[in-house]
Amino acid sequence: MVREEYKIKNQGKIINIGVIGCGYWGPKLVRNFLSLPNCRVKKVSDLKAGRLEFIRKEFPTVETTRDYREILKDKSINAVVIATPVTTHRELAEEAMFLGKHVFVEKPMAYSTEEAEFMVSTAEKLGKKLAVGHVFQFAPAVRKIKELIRKKVIGKVLHITSTRINLGPPETEVDVIWDLGPHDFSIVLYLLGDTPWKIQSNRNEYPFGAFNGTGSKNKNKLTNNAHIDLSFKSGITSHIHLGWLSSNKVRLMQVFGTEGTLVYDEMLALDGKLKLYGLGIDNRIKSKDGDSGALSYKAGEITMIPLEQHEPLRLECQEFINSIIEDKVPVNDGKIGLEVVRLLETSSESFNRN
Repeated sequence: MVREEYKIKNQGKIINIGVIGCGYWGPKLVRNFLSLPNCRVKKVSDLKAGRLEFIRKEFPTVETTRDYREILKDKSINAVVIATPVTTHRELAEEAMFLGKHVFVEKPMAYSTEEAEFMVSTAEKLGKKLAVGHVFQFAPAVRKIKELIRKKVIGKVLHITSTRINLGPPETEVDVIWDLGPHDFSIVLYLLGDTPWKIQSNRNEYPFGAFNGTGSKNKNKLTNNAHIDLSFKSGITSHIHLGWLSSNKVRLMQVFGTEGTLVYDEMLALDGKLKLYGLGIDNRIKSKDGDSGALSYKAGEITMIPLEQHEPLRLECQEFINSIIEDKVPVNDGKIGLEVVRLLETSSESFNRN
């Protein structure tokens, strides 16, 4: 495997960051930012004392506080990473930017299109970098798929399917669309470089839930299974299935083209995640009345696609730091985050109108 080098300019410059929120994902962000040579995690905040104790044990050099304002008021901190519930994202991000901080906010960027638009507008007005944690844009297989699409290895893209199934998060404030949808929406937008003009969704609020983190009776009546169809003006279509109905974790995407199919299974080992299926072999086509042989069809040549070996989250963290040092727009900028929120909101509205 080829290991990607993390390209760093102005290595002498150090960016000090503060992390707000250290639940499930926050510590992973702390670890990856700490691993970067041009970044220092100075302070972490969380409301729960136990989470701060965990941070102190895991990362002894990092200061902790229960008051996030200590991070925002610290003039030595250049940027803030927000890994809190989505309902708090806009307020925290705007407060941080007004106090001179660049912002990295976890997905989804905001709980409404209006909130996301305000965040993007504030970043532009204040000249601050705004990045959104769409980590799959940095996954080796997704980056390779984009490259292969650009090179027309599978010809013209016709359709993309994606299935994402796992346990539902405990005590969640959002349904399965807002929990899992940001990943698939961000991947599709990244691969196609376009946004859909039409969205149609069908979803279910199943009462059972042995595998659903919302409780065995789904007492909050949250959507735990959804099918979403996207249509693009180019003629490309996409179908996304999101579910909390099983402990059998599924991460499967297929990109169908006129000259072949790319199959991406995130659950497999790195050397098997991405396969290229050539055009099928089908002797039923143009068969003659006098042919006496068996009619059959089968898959074309199957090629394993080699991938870069790197941790997507570390690359995403470095992209944010580089965007500050080099004064450039990050790949996962606020505008992409806004489009994902727009798709999430529209998916819900589509169902409600239905």
